Amino acid sequence: MEIFITGDTHGDFRRFRPDIFYEQEHMTKEDLVLVCGDFGGIWHGDPRDDAGLDWLEDRSYTTAFVLGNHENYDAYKDYPREEWHGGQIQRIRPSVLHLMRGQVYELNGRKFFTMGGASSHDIQDGILEPDDPDFEEKFQQLEQRGALFRVNHRSWWAEELPSEAEYLEARANLARVHWNV
Repeated sequence: MEIFITGDTHGDFRRFRPDIFYEQEHMTKEDLVLVCGDFGGIWHGDPRDDAGLDWLEDRSYTTAFVLGNHENYDAYKDYPREEWHGGQIQRIRPSVLHLMRGQVYELNGRKFFTMGGASSHDIQDGILEPDDPDFEEKFQQLEQRGALFRVNHRSWWAEELPSEAEYLEARANLARVHWNV
């Protein structure tokens, strides 16, 4: 198993084109490309995401990813969980895998710990609520002045930071492997 690591694809998978990522010519589904945060391949949570996900599925390798802060967390809620290499995943496609927070995976004789998430740096000017009666006016004002803001459940999710339950699961999984990752 070969493991290639990258991050911050934000739904743009051009870096995985064969003319750029030429190593894939000799890769198989046993090999792994790991995206460490801001995957962005499931942004809409509907068929608009299919083209990119299907394109990744057609690669010769397996794509696995950890969520970052710029993700649509609502879109992941209905994917079932299963075990894979010792940790929990959500299988998005047969070879496109979401590595869950707080998990330890045994890959190529090594243990990998995944946590994912981060605090958004681009919310200094606020987080708008889409059901606010003054939403459109506030949105326009912030846009006009080039403010750094997000919209709850459209471009920002509170789940960008791990929950206490996720931290507890992480600690339990790390204790299980004696914090040796």
